[in-house]
Amino acid sequence: MIGQPEETGQPGADATLGRREASKQAVRGALLAAARDLFAERGFDGTTVRDIAKAANVTERTFYRYFDGKEGLVGDDFEAWVGVLHDAVVARPADESPVLAVERAMITVGAQVAGAAGPLAVWMYRDGSPARLRKYTPRPMLQLEGAIADAILIRAGTADDGAGPSDRAFRARVIGRVSVAALRSAMLEYRDLRASGDRTADPAALLTRAFEIIRAEYD
Repeated sequence: MIGQPEETGQPGADATLGRREASKQAVRGALLAAARDLFAERGFDGTTVRDIAKAANVTERTFYRYFDGKEGLVGDDFEAWVGVLHDAVVARPADESPVLAVERAMITVGAQVAGAAGPLAVWMYRDGSPARLRKYTPRPMLQLEGAIADAILIRAGTADDGAGPSDRAFRARVIGRVSVAALRSAMLEYRDLRASGDRTADPAALLTRAFEIIRAEYD
């Protein structure tokens, strides 16, 4: 009929693409979950790409379609959670101080990381250092510091606090660096306590304590 659009089959094509994307996400999730379990059991160094692929019921070739090696797998996970932390800091109540907002955002996001189907938290706590991320993610801790500083500046907005733009940015960077130091200290302490046989160690409590120490020393 003139003026009537022809049938293109687009809905069917969209459904096919949707199934393919769902399948890809399922494979990716299986690889992340397998890596998480294996890193927790064997550590990062003790786990191979072959181990991860086998545990996820895929081939090594399939693994490399999704990740550039073990470092790439952890690097992808790391960058995603940096973004989540940034948004969590921005979303904290306006009446919280910048340091308190970062602390509480870290605790909230840390709980999400620990419960997610990804390897980041377990790997970092077990091996104690994000150094291997540098093979895939340039300067990961600087990225984390920068994300926190940016979130603090967004929270500050145009508030008139008597500070100039350059000093406000410097303060945000200092808070970012100190906060990452607190996070790293808590992770290292958690690793050491677990290695000594302490199964009661709580990462959130250690992070809270790290920030308490900072406030006691510098407030």
